[in-house]
Amino acid sequence: MCSSVSLNQLRRAAEKRDPEQCQFLLKTLFMEMEFYLAVAVVVERAQAFLETFEHYYPNAGFARQILMQMVNTGSAPSRLPPQALRDFEYPGAANYMKALSDLAHALQPGPLPPRIGYLVSATVNAIMAELVEHYYGQHMEHWVLVREDPESAEAREIAYSFWTDEEIALLDTDHWLQVAESIEEHQRRQIRQD
Repeated sequence: MCSSVSLNQLRRAAEKRDPEQCQFLLKTLFMEMEFYLAVAVVVERAQAFLETFEHYYPNAGFARQILMQMVNTGSAPSRLPPQALRDFEYPGAANYMKALSDLAHALQPGPLPPRIGYLVSATVNAIMAELVEHYYGQHMEHWVLVREDPESAEAREIAYSFWTDEEIALLDTDHWLQVAESIEEHQRRQIRQD
């Protein structure tokens, strides 16, 4: 059972846009939850980007298949299919593949703390996929520059503009608040079932 204190702290960290604190608190909350309820929270975040991913990669049906396997069986392939390992150029797509890969790792047998770490990383990457696609999808010229030379001064300036963009800030906060809401909702359902 997750503490309401940790949930409220997560909401405050989301409002402040404190990514380190959000991740720390999410890990704390996931450690307090039943594992497959934590997985359900992450799968919801991953599903939120699925249609966008499929729009830009209509032949990448493996993403939906992997998510359906996770939902239906609580398992995942130990490795993503080879077509998932290519370079996905559209903004947010690489983050999304990282989220699916982390989810798959989390569902492999092993000690709980690293598996929870993968769930947190999957959540972060699923959120970033949405933010990156939203911003750079409207600024493709910036995306090209960032991808060509991510260490350049211009790329760093662009990345700063992305992160400080008012719309991105609101979306980032909103997505983290949705994660907190999802955790709370899964808790309520669990209590009703017990």
